[in-house]
Amino acid sequence: MASLKEGDIQVAVTTITNPASPTETRTYTFYTANSAPNAFLYATTGTAPALTISPNTWLQDTWVAYSWEPSKNAFWPKDGPFAATSPLSALNTIALTSGGISTSAASITSAVTNPSGTTSPPPANGSSTSSTSSIPSSTSSIPSSTSPTPSSTGKMDPKKNGLGTGAVVGVAIGCLIAGALIAGLLAFCFMKRKKPKSARDSEASALALMYQEKGPAVKAVSVPFAMEGGIPQPLEDKAVSGEISKISNLIKNHVQSYYHSKSVNPGLIDYDDIQALGDDLPVSVGTLTTLLGNAATREPALRFCIAWVITSRIQLHDSPTTTFLPHEISECLRSMSPLDRGSKVHAMYFAKWRVITAELIRSTYVRTPFSAKDSRVHNIQAAASLLGNVLRPYSDSRMDEKERSRNLEEILKRAAQFAFTLFSQPAGYDFDWENEQDVQSGSICIFPALVQISDDNGGFIKPPRLFSEAVVRRLDG
Repeated sequence: MASLKEGDIQVAVTTITNPASPTETRTYTFYTANSAPNAFLYATTGTAPALTISPNTWLQDTWVAYSWEPSKNAFWPKDGPFAATSPLSALNTIALTSGGISTSAASITSAVTNPSGTTSPPPANGSSTSSTSSIPSSTSSIPSSTSPTPSSTGKMDPKKNGLGTGAVVGVAIGCLIAGALIAGLLAFCFMKRKKPKSARDSEASALALMYQEKGPAVKAVSVPFAMEGGIPQPLEDKAVSGEISKISNLIKNHVQSYYHSKSVNPGLIDYDDIQALGDDLPVSVGTLTTLLGNAATREPALRFCIAWVITSRIQLHDSPTTTFLPHEISECLRSMSPLDRGSKVHAMYFAKWRVITAELIRSTYVRTPFSAKDSRVHNIQAAASLLGNVLRPYSDSRMDEKERSRNLEEILKRAAQFAFTLFSQPAGYDFDWENEQDVQSGSICIFPALVQISDDNGGFIKPPRLFSEAVVRRLDG
């Protein structure tokens, strides 16, 4: 075997009896890494092999430290009764030899009877079948006193070699008391921390602890900055204006396809149904009834009725009983105080909140809309029923009634989708019916203008920015 040097091999001495306390045994372990593939450790008692250890076996123990003395080519324990400073150190040297490594003893008896320290290694073939002990693998640890003390262990004079029995007992008791005091102090600190003075103190403690654990390497990032990477970008202007124009055209096509311009029996008209369209109609109920009854003005009047029902249900602060927005959004909007709406800070938060909220519920209301759990379905059906009562007296009998109702409901669903789109944008929008152009002037607004009233950060725009023109028709009748 090639000559070994420091760092080449693992070294272990097991089951050493403490000379200060003959009834106590310890497992000493010394190790280094990267031993040669064919190297073995031989621990001997006298000339008889007591232990054989394969290379690179990871041994664990509380006394792992060692020192290296080049002049003696030997390992020395750093502490314990066999430390280099102990008179018994020579009895526990672990010398390197050409055939392996041998130790003075695996027990005190051998050390006493063989004070020369080292012995010759076992034969090169390593034959020690009957007395070879196995060592646990790298995932196991060696207990401190698993091996029994050999029966041949002799007693040594504690006054000459190490501490006396009384001193050892005193040290042990002192360590026990110190350990108990430390444990009690730690428990007291822990219990005191678990009783914060207030919820705010608790939160502050948690934050302080978090920063202590993460250390100075953690860089604080503001919430707005962290969210910017995941917030969808606002739609282009033409996408918003294009969608509202499509809804206006769908209304026009619906009226032109499913309603007639013939005279209608006044008895078929229910004024309560027209009144149910809303108390804040841009035109009076009487004027609207007259426009519906006149064949020349019926088409713009019908288009007005549908457009009014739609636009009065797709704005942010419409009633939860009529809105085309999801019910949970409407209730949340309702809980916000109107007094805060003029605040710039509130406006900024409100803009970000809409975008984030819409993104979180997009799978329900955009990817799979109008399913059984879609809260908008009820209000859409109620609006379709309301319009059905107003429009039915003017429906064309040549057209299928179910098809007419289905087409109208599809327009309302399209409007509900647009309501969600407007909600999801950071900018704020509103509808302008151009009330100054009343019927007395000979025209009527049948579809309102879409205007932008706030920017992407919630800042108010004055005057509002026009997104789509209002549709106004002359009254020829």
